[in-house]
Amino acid sequence: ENPDVIPKLIAAGHEIGNHTFHHDRLVLKSPSHIRSEIESTEALIRAAGWGGPIYFRAPHYKKLVALPWYLMRHRRTHITWDVEPESNPKIDHHTDRIVADVLSRTRPGSIILLHPWYSGREQTRAAIAPIIAGLRRRGFDFITVDELLRLRR
Repeated sequence: ENPDVIPKLIAAGHEIGNHTFHHDRLVLKSPSHIRSEIESTEALIRAAGWGGPIYFRAPHYKKLVALPWYLMRHRRTHITWDVEPESNPKIDHHTDRIVADVLSRTRPGSIILLHPWYSGREQTRAAIAPIIAGLRRRGFDFITVDELLRLRR
């Protein structure tokens, strides 16, 4: 929806990934639908100026037969996360609980999933600075997914 944001993210040092064009669940979808969702998004990312690797994250984390097959066949890397506090109703919508959950569960190599840009996510936005400060106090560095994958090889 906001292709003009991508050059700003690139300039700030962020890595750009593919999360599909329509954010549909890709379960029980045809190979042509999956291809269209991934390839059209990748074309827009490239057109916006991203020249690095484009990793993929399935919407809603759902992936069955056709999506894994497509990703394998086209040598796409599917990225997942291991810390995601927003899906827990006892944590979500409470800044202090989001911070505490992330700080308690983050380990070396963790990928943290947050959705701060959506309206109604004020608690998540408020949690970002304390999360960063808390993880830095614990000695964590923040790196891109590409850098993390290179460290794991």
